[in-house]
Amino acid sequence: MKEKKKKSSKRMRKWHKWLGLFFAFFIIMFSISGILLNHRKAISGLDISHSVLPKDYRYENWNNGAVKGTIRLTPELVLMYGGGGVWLTDTLGSRFEAFVDGMPKGADNRMINSMVHTPNDEVFAVATFGLYRLDKENNLWLDISERIDSHERFCDLVVKGDSLILLTRSNIFVATAPYEQFDKITLAVPDDYKREATLFRTMWTLHSGELLGLAGKLFVDLLGIVVIVLSVTGVLLTIFPKIAKRRRKKQLPTKAQSDAYKATLKWHNKPGVILFVFFLILTVSGTFLRPPLLIAIIRTKVKTIPGTVLHKPNVWYDKLRTLRYDAFEKDWILYSSDGFFSLKDLEGTPVKMRKIPPISIMGVNVLEQTDTTTWLAGSFSGIYYWDRQTGESLDAYTMKKVAPRRPGPPTLSNAVSGYSSDFGDKQVVFDYSKGAKLLHSDEPFIPMPVFIRKEGKMSLWHLSLEVHVGRIYKPLLGVLTDLFIFLSGVIFTTILVSGYIVYRRRHKKRKRG
Repeated sequence: MKEKKKKSSKRMRKWHKWLGLFFAFFIIMFSISGILLNHRKAISGLDISHSVLPKDYRYENWNNGAVKGTIRLTPELVLMYGGGGVWLTDTLGSRFEAFVDGMPKGADNRMINSMVHTPNDEVFAVATFGLYRLDKENNLWLDISERIDSHERFCDLVVKGDSLILLTRSNIFVATAPYEQFDKITLAVPDDYKREATLFRTMWTLHSGELLGLAGKLFVDLLGIVVIVLSVTGVLLTIFPKIAKRRRKKQLPTKAQSDAYKATLKWHNKPGVILFVFFLILTVSGTFLRPPLLIAIIRTKVKTIPGTVLHKPNVWYDKLRTLRYDAFEKDWILYSSDGFFSLKDLEGTPVKMRKIPPISIMGVNVLEQTDTTTWLAGSFSGIYYWDRQTGESLDAYTMKKVAPRRPGPPTLSNAVSGYSSDFGDKQVVFDYSKGAKLLHSDEPFIPMPVFIRKEGKMSLWHLSLEVHVGRIYKPLLGVLTDLFIFLSGVIFTTILVSGYIVYRRRHKKRKRG
């Protein structure tokens, strides 16, 4: 029995050492990117050029979310907006120029979610953290974000009559001309509402620490810093004995190396053991946020935990995404992380809509009314003509009827990220991967200018997301990219558990000795 335990400990040490060394780089990158992801607004001014990123991240044919939509600035001029910023062109696409003067620097600050024209010919644009008003005389955007009493991300912008309506992740803000003051509206609680959240959302907020607010996020940041320390000290613990061995061969003193080894071992063992349970929770929760384990939690709902952000008085906290006014039905359509709702007015009670178009779990990217009953609805699950009255959806490419289905994971085979009908009689769909293509024609769209492709930038936050979920390693991992998080979770859990077991057995042995 004693011999068997000895062999087990030896095997555990090998697993901990060699898996730790092999995976140290990825663990450090997980930690750094995770910390950055927790502070999006703080790093919103920092970018990375597309030119230094793998080929898949570079602009080509208006791909990678470069364009979400367009509006007519004049009958001849068009403003294109999206993840790449704002460009001024004409209806023929004969010329392009950047149109971002006045907007704060940083791709996140210029990632435009929506742009609207008011009846008095004013233009407003909303970005992730900013609301901008166009000064037409100077072709300059004025930042009026301070008029919105919210520190949340901004989602959507709508005009109804002379009212300008801004949607944040949790509330609605309404202003009338001259748009100097915005009044906050908190949506009513739906009649059939239950204090529940998907297990996915619960895991997500647990993994980031957001479940417990700022304190939780800062604690997860601390865990990230400690993991970096553990990774670096783990590598040093492998290096120091080798240095000492060489010095002994040369008959040189090794006390400094021995002292450094002992100090490093202390910094490696103590934090790892004390925070072991938290590291395990962090690892397991993160592993469930990506396939294949994601499938097990994506639909499951659990009761919200009192005292957490998911149990706030505002039941719409962090759920709102898209808002549209139906000019024929005279009501509002709200898309949220809980699905589609209709409202007679913004202070009315939202009613869950049952007959909805196929929408990706990543949300609606296109929602435009085409006639009295039909809407064009696009997401990473495709683009469809949706009849509100019958609930029927037609694939906009094939014009074939599709069965309504619950929101699902993105297919990426027809990942719609934007749409425009402002270029003559063309209907342009912007596919995230393939770029621009016409809806009912094989004719190519306007080529993407070279200067836009070269000057394309990705926010540091989005780069951190690509690193954290492993997509940045696709050139290295190939078909294994989709399993990167799952495999990483298994490896890191093995490193944690094996290290903890080795430490506890040695600690008990020293106590007995």
